[in-house]
Order: sequence, then C-alpha cells, then structure tokens
Amino acid sequence: MSSHHDYIIEITAQHDALKPFAPENGQPLRFKIGDAVIYTNEYGARFRRRVAGFYQPAGLSGLYARGARYLLDSSSPWMPVSESSLRPDDSA
Repeated sequence: MSSHHDYIIEITAQHDALKPFAPENGQPLRFKIGDAVIYTNEYGARFRRRVAGFYQPAGLSGLYARGARYLLDSSSPWMPVSESSLRPDDSA
C-alpha cells in the first residue's frame, strides 16, 4: 500500500464486501445508548462505562471498517470502540 488513504480504501472495500459487523450484516447492535458496559482496552485494562452514542462517520473510516460502532462516556468520548471490546456490566 502506498498511503494511509489507500489503506482506508482497501479495508473499507473489504468491509463492504464481507459485511462482518452489525448492523450491515443484518444483525442488530448488541448495546443501546445508556447501557452500562465494561470496556476492555487493547492492554487488557477494564473500565466501567456507559454507551453514549453510535459512531456514524460521514466518509470513509478505517475505524468503522474495523468494527468500531460505539461511543462511550469516557475521557475520549470521540474515540469509537468495537462491540468485541464490550460486555454488559451486570453490576450496574
């Protein structure tokens, strides 16, 4: 790949062809706004959060193509996370 833009185009095309994530694959999103969740980051640290919104980019987005759908009430509320990094917080 020659550039970041080319990479985004390629993974977006893969996403569009395979439709591996909800809601494009016909499945509903697992969580709704206000749900209490436990977010596990890439280092294994866990945080109790609430779903604050859904990530819906206007243009091409590598994050979206890789499954990021949720915005959380965190110190980085603009950074979307994937459903696979969330689980219900039953203690809430």
